[in-house]
Amino acid sequence: MEKYIAIVSSSGGAVTKYQDFGSKSEADAHVETHGGFVVDKPDSERIDYWVVDADKKTLTYDQSTADSDDAAIAAVAYKAVRRAAYPDVRDQLDALWKGGDVEAQMKVIVDKVKSDNPKP
Repeated sequence: MEKYIAIVSSSGGAVTKYQDFGSKSEADAHVETHGGFVVDKPDSERIDYWVVDADKKTLTYDQSTADSDDAAIAAVAYKAVRRAAYPDVRDQLDALWKGGDVEAQMKVIVDKVKSDNPKP
């Protein structure tokens, strides 16, 4: 398990180059050769949410933004699941054209897809 990382370069608060290390001494040796600074490795592997302050030589994890992005993804994820579960649109139109029991059966199928995959 790698516990330390050497931040070799960053830009705009984002990590652009880093290396994992099991020991602080290994990370320090790397920094001596390649530059940068050593920090404890964040618990999350989601590098997109690592925020670097090169002046203070710190690395933080932006949990708030990660949670917000996860919520935004979850808010629309049901759409893809529904899209795959719905009967073919041609079959739906055919049922509407025929009407009666065929249309009622199609409505049951479509309603089940919606109830099985509700909007958040």
